[in-house]
Amino acid sequence: MSTPTTIEMYADLYCPYAYLAAYRLRKLREEYAGRVEVAHRSLALEYVNRETTPKRVLDMELPILMLEEPDIPWQPWAAPDSAWPVTMWPAFEAVKCAERQSLALADELDWRIRVAFFGESRCVSMRHVLIELAGEAGLDVERFTVDFDSGVAKQQVVAEARAGWETVKVDGSPTFVLPDGTQISNPGLPEVDLDERHGFRPRSIRPAPCAGDACLDVYRRMLDQSIASAGRATH
Repeated sequence: MSTPTTIEMYADLYCPYAYLAAYRLRKLREEYAGRVEVAHRSLALEYVNRETTPKRVLDMELPILMLEEPDIPWQPWAAPDSAWPVTMWPAFEAVKCAERQSLALADELDWRIRVAFFGESRCVSMRHVLIELAGEAGLDVERFTVDFDSGVAKQQVVAEARAGWETVKVDGSPTFVLPDGTQISNPGLPEVDLDERHGFRPRSIRPAPCAGDACLDVYRRMLDQSIASAGRATH
């Protein structure tokens, strides 16, 4: 049995564009099972922006962007503002702790963290919430909790953010890096331009280059390209 090709996904956990990308990848999981696996890289926007999770920006972007995938789990933030997760660093650490068990479990926890934030208004910077999500994702919760509480992944998370922005020099979140180093940013996604001077109201929208199932074909081409590039790298 051949080893699955690994594609790296550099993304922030609060990035709505990355949420759309992750959702589309999940639609293709069965189709590419055993052939491609995703390695999540901690591309913290907080690392470069020096800002908390930007609620005003997301409140403007999300109602527009989520129209791209009507069935994606999403709702406007329904919890008190005091429960808003101002940082994603603990959630990034949680994904890296899950990765110590397997890439597949890390992928599952990454997804559940995104759904908890975007679809369930849960404060994913809280320890108990992340432990609950680890259990929902099928991890060995006892092992996960020991790893998380020890801070074993803290340096790795910061190192991945630094590498993504300063060494790999990705364009932004999400960016996929193929085995041959090819970078693909924002595949099949629209772009919302916000006017910061006027309360982050939408100024313009660049439509996605695809619609409906055609967007899945964008991801199929990317995954097929990843498999092909891995094959060239072994010869």
